[in-house]
Amino acid sequence: MQVSNLLLELSKTYGIKDAFFALDIKSEKFCNHFSKIKRTPSRNNMLSSSVNASKYSIENRRKWASSDPNVYTSLSSSKHHWDYSNWPNGKPSPQDLLVKYGYSNKISIETQCMLNPNWVGRFYFVTEEQGQILEPQFLREINSDLMDIHYMILSSSVNYLNPFMDYKVIKQSDVKILSMIAEGHNRESIAAGCYLTPRGVDYRTLQLKKKLCANNNSSLIKSAYENFLLD
Repeated sequence: MQVSNLLLELSKTYGIKDAFFALDIKSEKFCNHFSKIKRTPSRNNMLSSSVNASKYSIENRRKWASSDPNVYTSLSSSKHHWDYSNWPNGKPSPQDLLVKYGYSNKISIETQCMLNPNWVGRFYFVTEEQGQILEPQFLREINSDLMDIHYMILSSSVNYLNPFMDYKVIKQSDVKILSMIAEGHNRESIAAGCYLTPRGVDYRTLQLKKKLCANNNSSLIKSAYENFLLD
């Protein structure tokens, strides 16, 4: 079953208008090296249950991710209702965008990632009614299904959803450097293969060690494999 169909079936089962899913970096040791809030507007790799949901998600991130305080709260909470009741009257708000796409309420629920303890999954639900989704009984009922869907999504889409790549903390050119280090190439060989100077390789490798919390090349490659940057 396609991932979008999994999210669509989840929405139908629980009476949710639309659903989204994204991976996020949980471990603070990685997040100390960049601002998730600043990079959220440029994220592209979120899965959704419909074309309408996808369009809403893209426009909302680009327009509001940097100024909506709910973004920060959701990234540090296991569950969150996106509340705009205190938004200044008369000023455009993220709530206007929800209404534009036919929604009224938005809720996010975090799930633990079974493949990587440094990551979490985050489901976003947009609904016409907010009440039931935050009720303890509903959360208990849906939690098992969320974990199952989380696992099925990762089984087919982990590379696409990789938050290091989606936040653009690690670029495709960085992956090539990591791959060549893993294959045992020296700095001169890596420089030739990546169109860099040897000093450029040293600098890029040092930055990768900081981003992946590694002390040497061995721990760098270990972290790269653990975070699915290398196959």
